[in-house]
Amino acid sequence: MTKQAIFSFSISLFFFISLNAQQKTKESIYKTEYEDVTRNSYNKILINLSKEQPPKHINYKGIPITTNDSTFKFNGKQIDESFPTQFAENHYLPYYFSTKSYKLPTAFSLLKYYQSIIDSNLAYNELPQELSLIPLVCSAFNPFSTNGIGGEGFWHLYYPQAIKYGLRVDENIDERKDFKKSTQAAIRYLKDLHELFNDWELTLAAYSSGVVNVKKALLRTKENNYKTIYSRLPTQTNDFVNAYVAMLYLSYYDDFEAVQLNPIFDADTIFVTKKLELKAVEDVLKADIETILFLNPQLIQKTIPKNTIVKFTTKLKTQFLAQKDSIYFYQDSILNQPKPKEKIDTIPAIEEGEFIVYNIKSGDVLGLIAEKHNVTVTQLQSWNNLSGTRIDIGQQLKIYGTEFKQEAAPEPIAEKDSLPKQTTPSQTETRPSTSSYSEIYIVKSGDNLWIIAKKFSGISAEDIMKFNNIDANLKIGQELKIPNK
Repeated sequence: MTKQAIFSFSISLFFFISLNAQQKTKESIYKTEYEDVTRNSYNKILINLSKEQPPKHINYKGIPITTNDSTFKFNGKQIDESFPTQFAENHYLPYYFSTKSYKLPTAFSLLKYYQSIIDSNLAYNELPQELSLIPLVCSAFNPFSTNGIGGEGFWHLYYPQAIKYGLRVDENIDERKDFKKSTQAAIRYLKDLHELFNDWELTLAAYSSGVVNVKKALLRTKENNYKTIYSRLPTQTNDFVNAYVAMLYLSYYDDFEAVQLNPIFDADTIFVTKKLELKAVEDVLKADIETILFLNPQLIQKTIPKNTIVKFTTKLKTQFLAQKDSIYFYQDSILNQPKPKEKIDTIPAIEEGEFIVYNIKSGDVLGLIAEKHNVTVTQLQSWNNLSGTRIDIGQQLKIYGTEFKQEAAPEPIAEKDSLPKQTTPSQTETRPSTSSYSEIYIVKSGDNLWIIAKKFSGISAEDIMKFNNIDANLKIGQELKIPNK
């Protein structure tokens, strides 16, 4: 299949973007990451380790771009006539061409460096080589790139897709920042998207904004092409498609004196069986933590979790294996020296005072019970030997407190007579009566499904999505039912 057949972008010109829209596009993540391609810290280290260096500036002899207000011309013609695209004014074309002498040599040298990994995965999945431009457009090969709406790493993968395609993403490790693993996951995702839509523009749109957004737009327009849903998609999605199309034309136009980078790492893998704090390695072996973090951009903390494969320099690996016992002894006895337990006066001992027995009813959660009886969740857990927040209908809880002494009786008393009525009508009316979930969580600013799932023992992001029949997109104030485990 030819390039033209695979990427048949229509020449029809159907949108005329205002000058304000042009400015907004130029401020997108796809500009800022590309603008930093020569100066983000990861790329700088990588290039400095290479004997072959990309030129910082090339003496470009090609036809220049001229501009008159908002009209860009290439060889005397409007740029969309010289490089016809789906969009009347693709503002990434003049932007990329205007930086051709001092940004593109580095950008395409980095692409050349990663090309073999990308191409092998594309060939295995029978996908076109042009898709190798996606990480260049998204992140300019910066592993710490983020698109601001959940996409992370080289390919700007979202959490649900990363998990679905086998990447590890937790509080310690984010494999979206591992180029080999994230490339494998992203390309499998692209293959599935193309099998779903059978259209490359729709595939790229879904890669950026998600399948749900694209399907909703297609249902509303009752059409099956990108042109008709363009105005219904998020601005960032259209930016991504525009930027990709522009970079595709540039890749056809010239190689911009790209060189083959050959960085020397002198590194080897090591299997860490026990949690290891890099501070201990630094203090005992006088090692450079920054080198370890560069070799392992997937590490979120300066800690290697147990049973994890990481990269060390060859010298450091030898030193670590020789002094491993000393390093762990230092970590456990010095860095993590146990602190004396503070006496907690707020929790009465079991033998102090009288208590009532509360029978768990449908809809009860520890937080509401604690609030109802003027105690804390921690106290309820301590009094009843609870390790988490799960409670079951019919379960009995002991509740201590001086305010119950007069109400305690030698014989069992019905709950309606023994418990103070502190729950307001609004509280009881808004709490659904069902035992299938333990709590309702209200989404706050900065939340995502992984952060929320961490708050509840034994619950995963996928559990919450399936139980609430939602995707990964959340809204502030949204109610989520937390399933029982």
